[in-house]
Amino acid sequence: MINWEERLATGSDTIDGQHKMLILHINQLEGMLKNFKPDARHIEFAQSLVAFLEQYAATHFKYEEQCMECHLCPAHEQNREQHSQFIEFFGRFHAKYQVEGFSLESFQALHQMTSSWIVSHILRIDTQLKPYVKN
Repeated sequence: MINWEERLATGSDTIDGQHKMLILHINQLEGMLKNFKPDARHIEFAQSLVAFLEQYAATHFKYEEQCMECHLCPAHEQNREQHSQFIEFFGRFHAKYQVEGFSLESFQALHQMTSSWIVSHILRIDTQLKPYVKN
């Protein structure tokens, strides 16, 4: 379970709000995986999560990259590279999901990757925006 902490704040209310929404979805995935039953409700949630992550990567990453560039944050190139790596990972996951459908193992791997990636990415990259947004 990922808990929002002030140390994850970027200085942008919009970005922080989007991060909180992503964390909420990742935590919901964790809850589903802990109590998984192969019923329509869990499969429907998995499908909605895939759609959310796809949309999130398309909109949030673009906004965050523009924000970092606009505020002249020195981490903006590193941020863009990290986003590209996430998009590549998710693209492989999504392609496999479209062919094979739902599998508990693939969603466990998705949860593990996204959980570790989001906290690491926010702490190492995104928080570097904070001093530039405030000034």
